[in-house]
Amino acid sequence: MTYTPHVWIPPLTGLAASVVSVGLLVWLSAHWRWGMDKGTGVQKFHAKSTSRLGGVAIFIGLLMGLWVSYHQFPKDGWLGAWLMLACAPVFLGGLIEDLTHRVSPNMRLWMALASSAVLYMVFQLGVKRTDIFFIDAVLSLQVCSLFDCQQTTGVILLDAFLQMHFTAFLLTALVVAGFVNSINIIDGFHGLASSSVIAFLAGIAGLAWLGNDGMVFRWCLLSIGATLGFWLWNWPWGKIFLGDGGAYLLGFWVVVLGLMIPHRTPEISPMAPVLVGIYPLVETVYSMYRRKFVRTHPINHPDALHLHTLIYRRLVLRPGLHLSAGDKNAANAKVAWFGFVLSAVPAGLACVFAHQTGALLLSMAFFALVYVDLYRRIVRFHVPLWLLALARR
Repeated sequence: MTYTPHVWIPPLTGLAASVVSVGLLVWLSAHWRWGMDKGTGVQKFHAKSTSRLGGVAIFIGLLMGLWVSYHQFPKDGWLGAWLMLACAPVFLGGLIEDLTHRVSPNMRLWMALASSAVLYMVFQLGVKRTDIFFIDAVLSLQVCSLFDCQQTTGVILLDAFLQMHFTAFLLTALVVAGFVNSINIIDGFHGLASSSVIAFLAGIAGLAWLGNDGMVFRWCLLSIGATLGFWLWNWPWGKIFLGDGGAYLLGFWVVVLGLMIPHRTPEISPMAPVLVGIYPLVETVYSMYRRKFVRTHPINHPDALHLHTLIYRRLVLRPGLHLSAGDKNAANAKVAWFGFVLSAVPAGLACVFAHQTGALLLSMAFFALVYVDLYRRIVRFHVPLWLLALARR
């Protein structure tokens, strides 16, 4: 992969466009009350009503960066613009929810499935191999083999459907819908979701560098720039939030870049991008288990018992003290550091073991065990003293 100084121009453009857009949105929202968050909720940990339109600024930053990319790397800009259209359904579903608070979770799920369908059927991008034999055997099944029918009928769309690897499409839809919602789950504290996404993108950029994939590497830098422009306003003071639209947009974009790595660089294990994004995935799966089997609630029932919430309440916050609004805000901002570490360490390991599926699977299992152990220690007030002291510095 050839490195040139021009590679930094699109990310810097995306950063500048995102910073300026967020500033305008903060001002407009304060005057016209656009996209303000609800006044109450179990996952609300800030005092002031705040705009949830940060995703709009990131979207603008990505578009401006891709426009600049088109003049220097035409394929980057052209293909990136089409991928932005693929993310439109899930992004718009979240954005309308931010503006109206009237879009049901089921409707947002259908919008995520629509984006995954476009990604798979139009761009032929999906989960088509895992390097795990029995899973790959299932992924290879086509619709025509499942129903014992002819592969050619003379109807183009029907033939394409019959030849589609149906299980691969279902797994792709599950991955897209699951990951975009997992980013929404870890959102809730200043800088938490955005700093985690920056770690994910840096990990995928490392994989692209190892695989000599210049286009994905440049897209990762652009995405980091657009996200960083939002982060500068979001952390530490929480001037604006991602909202559902921003969380879904970033989640979808990370999935797209992650899927492109094994598709374009077969020598890199498909499990490497999975390890990069393991933190929100484990958070989501464990939250579903906790809600269903521990608290006997519906799995989509919101609560304030996520790991990052417990870190805030039991590690960085001192509830026995009379804290000012500034003290509470400082405690809120500290949570992002824990989320960044939980995201950056697996991303680094993914680059170290990029070609070793077995080591990647062991790393994922180890991370899940560490997550569950840390969660239970915090719940039972058995947090190591060194970690508690570090959290309250």
